[in-house]
Amino acid sequence: MNRTAIINITISATLILSIGIITGYTAGYFHAKTMSFPEIKIVEDINEGIATIKLMQVKNGQLIGKIDGRTARLAYNSDNIMELNAGDEFTIPISQINLKDYYIADSLPTGTQFIASKSGKYYYSILDKKAFNIVEKNRIYFKNEEDAKEKGYQPSK
Repeated sequence: MNRTAIINITISATLILSIGIITGYTAGYFHAKTMSFPEIKIVEDINEGIATIKLMQVKNGQLIGKIDGRTARLAYNSDNIMELNAGDEFTIPISQINLKDYYIADSLPTGTQFIASKSGKYYYSILDKKAFNIVEKNRIYFKNEEDAKEKGYQPSK
């Protein structure tokens, strides 16, 4: 193959790729222009019986939020648990937020309401601060108090 043939093939390949890219971009652009996306709307609370914690902003090292719906308990470290009523606003110093003291709710089996230690004799609500101290490998999960009592556990004191 001579030098002229190589140049012609290179130019042809470059033109074909360029036309393909431009055509694809143009088709995608016009397709996106004709598509309609659903409007995203912010709605008021759907169920007033459920507490809604709204995290509104972070300002000057403070997390600022508001409670809607009903009374809520907000824990942001092992020593600070706020009891808030509907409509209450709150500020939490970001430096005090320490979630390592809590387990992640999605790590609990579905339906879990109570936790006990394999080596203990008491069971605790999943919201009880004492339940957070049970090492994960020693946890036993219960869907209700009857299950815990049937296994020989007593309510925490």
